[in-house]
Amino acid sequence: MSIAEDLYTAGYVTYPRTDNTVYPEDLDPEALLESFVGSDEFGEDAEQLLGLDDIEPTRGDEETTDHPPIHPTGELPAWGDLDDDEWQVYELVVRRFFATVAEPATWEHLRVVAEAGGCRLKANGKRLVDPGYHAVYPYASTSESYVPDVDEGERLDVSEVRFDEKETQPPRRYGQSRLIRKMEEMGIGTKATRHHIVEKLYDRGYIESDPPRPTALAEAVVEAAEAFADMVISEEMTAQLERDMTAIAEGEAALDEVTDESREMLERIFEELRESREAIGDHLQESLKADRRLGPCPECGEDLLVRRSRQGSYFVGCDGFPECRFTLPLPNTGEPLVLDDVCEEHDTHHVKMLAGRDTFVHGCPRCAAAQAEESEERVLGACPDCGDGVAPTEQRGEGGDSEARSASNHSSEQSSREEATEAHGGELAIKRLRSGSRLAGCTRYPDCEYSLPLPRRGDIEITDERCEKHALPELRVHNGDEPWELGCPVCNYREYQARQAVDDLEDIDGIGEKTAAKLREADIESPDDLAAADADSLADRLQGITAETFREWQEQLAS
Repeated sequence: MSIAEDLYTAGYVTYPRTDNTVYPEDLDPEALLESFVGSDEFGEDAEQLLGLDDIEPTRGDEETTDHPPIHPTGELPAWGDLDDDEWQVYELVVRRFFATVAEPATWEHLRVVAEAGGCRLKANGKRLVDPGYHAVYPYASTSESYVPDVDEGERLDVSEVRFDEKETQPPRRYGQSRLIRKMEEMGIGTKATRHHIVEKLYDRGYIESDPPRPTALAEAVVEAAEAFADMVISEEMTAQLERDMTAIAEGEAALDEVTDESREMLERIFEELRESREAIGDHLQESLKADRRLGPCPECGEDLLVRRSRQGSYFVGCDGFPECRFTLPLPNTGEPLVLDDVCEEHDTHHVKMLAGRDTFVHGCPRCAAAQAEESEERVLGACPDCGDGVAPTEQRGEGGDSEARSASNHSSEQSSREEATEAHGGELAIKRLRSGSRLAGCTRYPDCEYSLPLPRRGDIEITDERCEKHALPELRVHNGDEPWELGCPVCNYREYQARQAVDDLEDIDGIGEKTAAKLREADIESPDDLAAADADSLADRLQGITAETFREWQEQLAS
């Protein structure tokens, strides 16, 4: 939806947040088609449609008075104006419009019924006779099934008899798009809010994966609501509120009447919840453990649970605390998700760390901790901060500066420069932490806290080639078909820092050239301006960008 909004603000498509499926009477489909004549991508299809005798768009079932159905404006983007994602959405909108003015598709269906040994055998075939709108809209299925022509009374040879044993399968899960269509059918939400509802369900931990599935938290909340306030989970209540608000907008109901009825309904619900709050709390607390259980504690047999420390980091702790203090670390990147996979050796569930594009599977926490304890440190060379041969202050200028040290998973303030100058002899070695992370760190830790991050996955090869600037061997990571030439760990980390630097608005994920231009029109000239701005105020001033999106960008800047 955010991409469609960007296309709208750039003038390429009409307003996307609408349920309307009926074009307005003042729309000239012929003139709109003519605007695509000469286009490399759409010109040929537009000319074909202009050759039809009657250019009349199909009429949908939903007609509202707010906005027309989303369609192209006739303003074509120049080459390079849109990125890949924007182009895919734009092409979908254009071709959807083409499909509404194209001829219907014509299919031929053949159904054959035969008798054999007292059994009725059936076969259904279909073929596309005239592609119609499929010629300009390739996103709908045109798969055919072939059944040969037969005459009534004709005898057929039975060449093979096969019995298939099958079990009744549950209905497939709703994908996000199908879920939104179902919400539309049930009257839940509007075109402008349905995708935000789904997004909030993800953000609040009620659903996970794609297609979405409910978490134990969601199931616990629904069970509690069914037991103590069943009206809360009634889709009819939500649908009725939506209908009432629509009635107010269309002048068919009075605001005071609707708000009074809604207030009475909510008061009844809150009273039920207040009376049962202790039972609800106990039910939720016990149910929530299901999403965090990993397996038995090796020391006391109680459940191991994913826990969160006061500082916000995640770890594995025993449910028998404080009597049992067994713990295991978890990576400090991302949010843990307990998987269905179970370690055969430890009977412990695997953990996946959700970190956006950097999401990874940590695996069994007990295995990860054991591997870290058993792994041997492989020395790369002298520590750039305290190694022999070069004064530590000089080496800090070369590659062991404060930026590199900040990558350490156990970083803290470095001792004073005078103390570091007196201590020498440290070596930089590849280390695996119990959390599963890998780094190149000084063997004199904790006296020397110099460290550099290394990739979590893949086998690291220490090559014979050396960096001329830092006198360290270059590294190669084997993780897939093609090895990754990591190079000097110091140079690699400095390049990573340069790539991650946010110097301009367009360095922020989700902000392109056009969105940055809109922000500058609102006096947001730099990332610092965006970080200091009020998200709600910006959302009111800039149409098409929500306050939630602004907050996500501000979170990127704060991290």
